Amino acid sequence: MRVHNKILGGALAAALATALTMAGAGAADAAATPLVFDVNGTFTDGGSARPVISDVNDILTVDMSSQHRPTATGVVINSDTILVTFPDDATYTAKVQAPSTIRWSNGSTWQKLNVVRVPNVLDETKDAATSILNSAGLVVGRVNKVVDKTCNHNNTVSDQTPAAGTLTPPGSLVDLTIGVLPQKTQCP
Repeated sequence: MRVHNKILGGALAAALATALTMAGAGAADAAATPLVFDVNGTFTDGGSARPVISDVNDILTVDMSSQHRPTATGVVINSDTILVTFPDDATYTAKVQAPSTIRWSNGSTWQKLNVVRVPNVLDETKDAATSILNSAGLVVGRVNKVVDKTCNHNNTVSDQTPAAGTLTPPGSLVDLTIGVLPQKTQCP
């Protein structure tokens, strides 16, 4: 196992050195290797993991924070092969297969998620918030009404979960909190 990791580590070091050299003085002449599909985005392993891959000029960064793991780094080897080192595990190669699958050398498979950005529906009525969310490909989940002692939300959204700007798969639920005014004597 130790020899295997040294060989893969050496291959990663060589690939990184080549990529970094190309990113240096001759960057204008070097073109990124086109993969069989754009790997930038969020993936799923079929469980709770949601790794996020960024590919910038054949240098890969894999955000593993969804699993409370350190960020992994790697390189594009050719149009259908990547090499990634997970600092808390090992270095793995993977085959990139259209339309959106990564098959790792350890037998695991990641599938790219289509995601949408949750729009901001704060201060909208429930009907307007529903329309905005539906237009974004999302669905209203639970709707809770709470007395708004600040008197700022009269039948409008005072909170949403997930928050605006969050990336989530199409069809996801967005829970809304609708503020209702307290008795008249409690508002200015």
